[in-house]
Amino acid sequence: MSDFLFSINVVLPLFMLIATGYILKQLRFVSEAFLSDANNFVFKFPLPLMLFQNIRNAFNGSLITSFNTQLILSAFIGIIIVIAILLVLIPLFGKRRATTGSLIQGIFRSNFIIYGLPLATSMYGDDAIIPISMLLGMVIPVYNIAAVVVLTVFSETKSTSSISFPLIIKNIFKNPLIIACIAGFVAGLLHIRFPVFIDKPVDEISKIATPLALLVMGGLFEFKGLMNNFWTVFFASLSKLIFIPLAAMIVFVSMGFRELELAALLCLFATPTAVVSFIMAENMGCDGEISAHIVVLSTALSAITIFLFIFVLKSMGYI
Repeated sequence: MSDFLFSINVVLPLFMLIATGYILKQLRFVSEAFLSDANNFVFKFPLPLMLFQNIRNAFNGSLITSFNTQLILSAFIGIIIVIAILLVLIPLFGKRRATTGSLIQGIFRSNFIIYGLPLATSMYGDDAIIPISMLLGMVIPVYNIAAVVVLTVFSETKSTSSISFPLIIKNIFKNPLIIACIAGFVAGLLHIRFPVFIDKPVDEISKIATPLALLVMGGLFEFKGLMNNFWTVFFASLSKLIFIPLAAMIVFVSMGFRELELAALLCLFATPTAVVSFIMAENMGCDGEISAHIVVLSTALSAITIFLFIFVLKSMGYI
């Protein structure tokens, strides 16, 4: 019973924030324009600040004692393997290039920033901040670089022969989340300290990132048109929430990962598709509708699948 309550208390608060955003939209307490502006605001200001603060604080101590090479390398290799498998398999079934690109991104790209950090801290409190922040420092660049390449290759607005790698690099380094990661690493490694009148406002603003992002995510949900692509979206969501995290947990448990480290990896591989995947697909000539539906369905189903993963791993004594 204690394992069941633990799992409920970890997952339900996050889902309630998402559901609150959806209800507020349906009751017209917030408008579509407000949600669109808030979404843009979150991804360009509080989220980058949160990343910057977490990574800076994680590396303000001793780099040797903070940096977990095995955890970072295992997560990195795992993501690369998943992307490689998807690049081989998904084109065999994709009807359109644009749909193929959106499916690949939708399956590999987790909502680790918004969903993973609060999930891990719900389980382990502030002790989760350092490993999650270091994973974020690796994951954000990898996800964004992979997404730019995949969406460019499968874009219907340009042929593969017109791909400009300098343009891809430029787009990667214009991403505010990547800029925040780099700045956080530099500030942490150089032990840069801010005066209280700067550090406190930055810290306070960064704290609104997660709850506001979850509320906005719920408000932006649109179930309209989902049934037209239901089985494609359902397959992508099952792959994202069950097949990939199940395989990952089997491998990572066999490698000896336990407790906080295993929980961090679970948060990386079992969280639903990132909201930003829809924004990128829409703007890079891929199937924005499919991307939006994968975000919606995977987030809705994740309340069940993440609960089950946490419950089973907790019951078996792994976390």
